[in-house]
Amino acid sequence: MKSTLITLSALALLFGTMLSSCNNVAPDKYMENPVTFDTIVISEQYHFLGDSANPFCSLVSSFIYPSDYADSVILQKMKQHFLTSFFGEDIVALDPNIAMSSYAKKYIAGYKELEQELVALFSENDKNPSQEALFTYYEISSNEILYNKCGLLSYRVFVEFYTGDAQGKHAYNNHTLYLQTGEALKEQDIFIEGYQDELSEIIVHAIAKDMDACNLEELENRGYFNVKEIYPNNNFYVDEEGITYTYNEYEIAAYNIGKTDAKLPFDEIRHLIREDSPIAPLIFTKK
Repeated sequence: MKSTLITLSALALLFGTMLSSCNNVAPDKYMENPVTFDTIVISEQYHFLGDSANPFCSLVSSFIYPSDYADSVILQKMKQHFLTSFFGEDIVALDPNIAMSSYAKKYIAGYKELEQELVALFSENDKNPSQEALFTYYEISSNEILYNKCGLLSYRVFVEFYTGDAQGKHAYNNHTLYLQTGEALKEQDIFIEGYQDELSEIIVHAIAKDMDACNLEELENRGYFNVKEIYPNNNFYVDEEGITYTYNEYEIAAYNIGKTDAKLPFDEIRHLIREDSPIAPLIFTKK
C-alpha cells in the first residue's frame, strides 16, 4: 500500500494576536488560526481473486488533518476529531498514516467477503456485463477546510460510494471546532433556549429562496418532503458570513435534488445567538 504525504502550509502566527484580532477587527480582517495542516492521499484497487479480468473495488481517499499547533493538548483533540469524523469510531489510531492504511485494508477486506458469492454466481451462469456491474464497487472520500479564523475551525467531510445499487450515494458532514477547547460546537453551544422552531422557519425560508420557490407548496412540488418537518439537524458549519446547514440526499428531498445547503446570514439569526457563544465575536464585534 502506498500513501502520499503532502504538507500544505505552515502558519507562523501567535495565538494571542489572533484572539486580539477577533475582538477588535471586522470579520473580513480576521487573521487565520496558527494551525498547520498535512494531507494524505491514497488510491487502492482490488480485483476479485486477484484477476484483472474480474470486477473490482476502488478506493480513492484524500485526508487533510491538523499536524501542528502551539497547544499540544488542543492539537490532539483536533486531530482525534478529524480522524473519527473521516474514518469512523472503529478505526482507533492517532497516527493518520496508520488510520488511512487500516481504513483501506478494512474496505478491501469487506469487498473480499463477496468473492464466494461471485464465484457461485459465475459457476451457475455465464458472465455478463450487468452481473459484473453488481460487483463493481468504489468509494471516493475527502475533506476540506471551510473556515479557519477567530478561534474557529470549520471543515466538511465528503464521501461518494457505489455498492452495486442503481445509483451512487453521497454524504456531506460538517464540523466546527472551537480552538480554545478543541471540542466540536453543537447547536446548544450557539443558540439560546427554545431556538428550534424559529430556526426551522428560517432554514425553510432560506431553502425556498435558494430554490426560487414562492411558497411551501411549490417547494414540495419541486421534490422536497413535508417541509413543515424540516428541523435543524446539527450538520452545520460556521464561517464569517453565517451558519450553513447541510441536508444530505433523501434527508429532506428526493434523490435528484441531491444535498441541500441552507445558508443563514448572521443578520437573520442574530437574535437567536447566545451572547456568550464561541461564535459571538463574529456577530457582536463592532465594525
